[in-house]
Amino acid sequence: MTVCDVLVVGGTGRVGASTVQWLDRLSNRSRRGTPTLRIGIGGRSTNHFEAAKRRLGLQDLSFRHVDVDGESQSLMAAISDVKLVIHTAGPFQGRLNPNLLHACIKAGVPYCDVSDELLLSRNAKILSAEAAAAGIPAVISCGIWPGVSALMAATAVERMGGPGACDRVELSFHTAGTGGAGPTIVSATFLLLATDVVTYQNGVLTHREPWTEQRIVDFGPGIGKHKCFLLDNPDVCSVAEALNIANCASRFGSTPSIWNTLFGAMKALPRELLYDRSAMQVLAIVSMPVIRMVDALVGKTNAMRVDAYRRSDDSSSKQITLRCVHSDLEDCVGQATAAFGMELLRGRVCTSMGKATIEPGVWYPAELQAAARNNILTVVKDNTLIWEM
Repeated sequence: MTVCDVLVVGGTGRVGASTVQWLDRLSNRSRRGTPTLRIGIGGRSTNHFEAAKRRLGLQDLSFRHVDVDGESQSLMAAISDVKLVIHTAGPFQGRLNPNLLHACIKAGVPYCDVSDELLLSRNAKILSAEAAAAGIPAVISCGIWPGVSALMAATAVERMGGPGACDRVELSFHTAGTGGAGPTIVSATFLLLATDVVTYQNGVLTHREPWTEQRIVDFGPGIGKHKCFLLDNPDVCSVAEALNIANCASRFGSTPSIWNTLFGAMKALPRELLYDRSAMQVLAIVSMPVIRMVDALVGKTNAMRVDAYRRSDDSSSKQITLRCVHSDLEDCVGQATAAFGMELLRGRVCTSMGKATIEPGVWYPAELQAAARNNILTVVKDNTLIWEM
């Protein structure tokens, strides 16, 4: 097999390809004249790989056959000699077995993923003791949201006095159109409409109806106020539990408003149909011409807002609000995912970047130490339209 340092599984997709591109940029930036990271793409189709390679213009990319639903031995054979695996092969909805992470732990390979499926992330977290014993660091549910949004929440809570100081954290997200996303992200959104929304209320994990409880959220200058609706996000549980937050919820909305209306109408479909992965992927592909036309009109902006509220029995400042806006969702997801990946390489492969900041074990972004959090946020700050941190 061709030697590679970082294997991006699902690297032919929109998020994966953007991650590959940002890994190349960041490794060039960090290596200071020494050779860049050797990057490989893991997937099931050599044709898709060749197309992605041409699109990215990176001639040194290598390919490895990886089936994330395959047998453990075949997965271990594909990853055994790499320094980091980044799993971007969604949609993650409906998956329960973190078999690629398990293979990485067995093979001694650091790992991160962009899973936005709560049960899958919970099952991955169970492997933390095994990863720690093997000396393997892993970060799950990273990317932009979930991911950077959890880092923003941790920053807000720290500024309010640390874990236990805040009573409530609200996570809000908005994209213009689909943010330039491909059919995989679109189908993942469809699948989420069939998924109960997990929130925390007074310290109790509760299940709510998706795409309800509308709120108007101000995302800042040039972006403005937009409707947002409850949508499941693993950041809710990880933020609430890691930062000792009694009340936490996540909301999302899009423009034009017709998208919000259509999502609300889709929710009325039978759940067994909405949760059919293949059917939702087909629907997303069929919808792409209309989606692309709308995206061309409204842009690809991705906006995030985190609000942290102090306990009601504290008479000091009651609220802190953080905002982060990028012009292109696809680009900033790859940027954020690559930033998490580079942080896992810090002190291990990229020794010029300083000592390691992420200890062995399986970590949610909200659990990362301040040094890792600040390093990742410094990368994500590049190319922002709004950075109120």
